[in-house]
Amino acid sequence: MKLDPNKSIFEYKVRPIYQALTVLAIIALVCGIAQLAIMAGWFSPKIYFPYVVTFSFLLFYALGNCLLSFAEDNQTKYWTESIISYVGLSTLGAGLAYLMSGLTIGEAASFKWIFFVFTFGYVILLTIMRSMRKIVKFAQREDSRLRGE
Repeated sequence: MKLDPNKSIFEYKVRPIYQALTVLAIIALVCGIAQLAIMAGWFSPKIYFPYVVTFSFLLFYALGNCLLSFAEDNQTKYWTESIISYVGLSTLGAGLAYLMSGLTIGEAASFKWIFFVFTFGYVILLTIMRSMRKIVKFAQREDSRLRGE
């Protein structure tokens, strides 16, 4: 995908699976770099640090995915792909965090509840964005109709 400096972020069409795979790669990269830094003795984070990284980027995915949903014409398909990608990203991210930390999500402080809050917030945010898109499209149609275009 070639980036055009004159194009708004709301005009790019990026499938949710590609967004999720990119975020998963970033999670793995950050966790890997952190693991190398720990082995080198540069810092010693809490044992649940991989969960912090995973859920930080899960929130990043949720926000970015909602913003990029504006460009899609078929919102139902985008929603379905987004939810499936979110589930896959959260499962694989939590699995990676488990492998890196040795803690299950239930043992890692309150991350299980943070996951529920993020998931609920993500669905609400997707709903708000979809509603906003419908309102904007309706307003544009009405404006065109009133102007006689």
